[in-house]
Amino acid sequence: MNLKDLRRPFLRWAMGWPGDSTRAGPPRLAPAKMLHVAEESKEEIPELVPVHPPGKIFRKKAAIPIGCDPHPAFDILVAPQTPTYLARVPRGRVVGPTVAVLTSADRMLSDVSLDWGHPGLDHFAYRQFRLPRCTEYQGSALLLACTGADTYFHWLTDALPRLEIFAKALGTGKAPDWWVVNTINRPFIRESLALLGIPLGRVVALDKMPHVRFSELYVPSLPCEASSGDAPPWIGQYLQSIFASSKRNGESSYEENIFIDRSNSIARRLILTAEDTSFLKKRGFSIVKMELLPIQKQFFLARNARRIVGPHGAGFTNIVFSNKTKVLEFFKEDYVNACYYSVSQLNSLDYSYHIQLQTFGSSKHQLKLNTDALDRFLKNSSISHVRQHPDKGFSS
Repeated sequence: MNLKDLRRPFLRWAMGWPGDSTRAGPPRLAPAKMLHVAEESKEEIPELVPVHPPGKIFRKKAAIPIGCDPHPAFDILVAPQTPTYLARVPRGRVVGPTVAVLTSADRMLSDVSLDWGHPGLDHFAYRQFRLPRCTEYQGSALLLACTGADTYFHWLTDALPRLEIFAKALGTGKAPDWWVVNTINRPFIRESLALLGIPLGRVVALDKMPHVRFSELYVPSLPCEASSGDAPPWIGQYLQSIFASSKRNGESSYEENIFIDRSNSIARRLILTAEDTSFLKKRGFSIVKMELLPIQKQFFLARNARRIVGPHGAGFTNIVFSNKTKVLEFFKEDYVNACYYSVSQLNSLDYSYHIQLQTFGSSKHQLKLNTDALDRFLKNSSISHVRQHPDKGFSS
């Protein structure tokens, strides 16, 4: 029996301690979803406003494998759209950095409190004998923070769309006193908050204040259930609308072909050799490190690119702003995630992928540029591969 097995019964016992988890021990009540709590306890959630109905997400164009076998991750052409809600939680608390949302009854709201690989009572908050000291804030707060939203993809597709859920539920004239985010240490977070007119002085960052309570906490549900990456059409429409005015003033030059350089990353790096760089430049590609650019520049490049190519990574999030762009994404066989294929279909882009097989002695985290696959992509990228569905677009 390991230490984790020994701790678990003591933690379950600690759920019965007097008081609540602001003093000691884990949350006292077992976790439950917002909809269930709203039905069972008006004290914990007196108001739950439905916003987006359930429906289906149709991926209109099939993903095209280039130089590899088809992968089942790309076979799902119809996905469920998650219904969304806005909950009002009096005396609601938020714990981070692995986000847990707690009600006044000391119950965790499980559908907005993700600890990937640790559901329910295995969540981080229930594995602690003492949570960080709780800081009290007067006034109302809007929760944008969710597990993973300190990264570019989850910030754009999980955190920011919760502003739209809040606005649709309460009206555009309503504003909270505070906004809760994972961190403000990422440039893309500070820049996007500034573009949206949210003052940093009214932003509570969980990496600095890891346990906070507000007089009233507004909790939007997650736009994609469990942060699955299956972005519904309204997310793309919302992001395009709020950043429509972010076209760079005086920007007239753009790159038709972009190769996303991830050589600074630890995971899924693709280190370009001198021969690779020459190969790309001869074919009209500009090599871009997206993470070094202001977000307005990233949006501009994605809007105007004819082709975007690179290893799987957050830079592809920007194709949510693309129009008629052709996309080629490189993977290693040990990690294939179709989230950017999902994003590409918000704008019905032509999407292709190449999967690099793991070979003996090759690096677990490093890819190589497959020039044959890239040349085939360039040759075929003027051809539109369309798989139509009987029901087109989004239906609720």
